[in-house]
Amino acid sequence: MNRKKKHNGAIVIADSQFLITATLKSMLEVFGSKVYTVPCKNDLYAFLQKHEAALVITDQTLFGVEATDELTGLKKQYPETALLILTSRIRKQTVSELNHAGIRNIAMKTDDRDEILDAVKAALRGEPFYSREVLDLLMIKDGRSIGSLLLTPSEIDIINMITGGLSTAEMASRKNVGVKTVMAHRKNIFRKLRLSSRSELMNYALKSGLVDAIEYYI
Repeated sequence: MNRKKKHNGAIVIADSQFLITATLKSMLEVFGSKVYTVPCKNDLYAFLQKHEAALVITDQTLFGVEATDELTGLKKQYPETALLILTSRIRKQTVSELNHAGIRNIAMKTDDRDEILDAVKAALRGEPFYSREVLDLLMIKDGRSIGSLLLTPSEIDIINMITGGLSTAEMASRKNVGVKTVMAHRKNIFRKLRLSSRSELMNYALKSGLVDAIEYYI
């Protein structure tokens, strides 16, 4: 089960790009937390030794060639501090490595304001978040990884039943749960995948491999 808790403490932006840190700091004032900026990883470690941080927003490139190992170490050293990777470039292999290390909050600097704010909210809640651009990157060769990264087994079951044409009541009966539980699953699915309609969900499920195309068309 994903840990869902609201962290207390500051938000720290660790990035060497002035425009990025200045813009983010202005954006994040809506959260009501103190926002600090540090230009390098050494300053980040120094800050965390002295202050409690709810969230660290950083670019993995700030940590050099051993970024995954260092970020894994950072997460273990400060387990109560959420970690959001906000980067201008990332490879699918790096995303997979970070995911295996338990770092499952990744967005791009090219994402729009709302998506970046959604990424921050998810990180503070302890929920995984991959921006649309990152999801598209993951789907290039291995669409089925999307389900394992963001969705629970129950949510994947619900997607299969939605694409199979079942009603909410039929889904509840098949899963032996209440209608409200199914509706909660549906809401979480649309929120996690940033979709707004059943048709979008069906197209996305086919594209990502969450459902089998042959079974769907039958």
